[in-house]
Amino acid sequence: MKAGLLSIDIVPIEGIDLKAIDDEFDLRSKGYSTMVVISFDYHHEDDFNPKISKSRLSEEAIFIKA
Repeated sequence: MKAGLLSIDIVPIEGIDLKAIDDEFDLRSKGYSTMVVISFDYHHEDDFNPKISKSRLSEEAIFIKA
């Protein structure tokens, strides 16, 4: 991702009420609607989080075939 080359972290934000954002900024009357919410930030050198191993569920635990 090109943002990473600029040392910019991009994180999707979950659990957001997209309609509430649309209502707050009156987006629908302007022909817009919120699709995603993301955070852009520069990480700090002392941030320990990128250096630790991540714990993720396996694809088999997440996805099922119908």
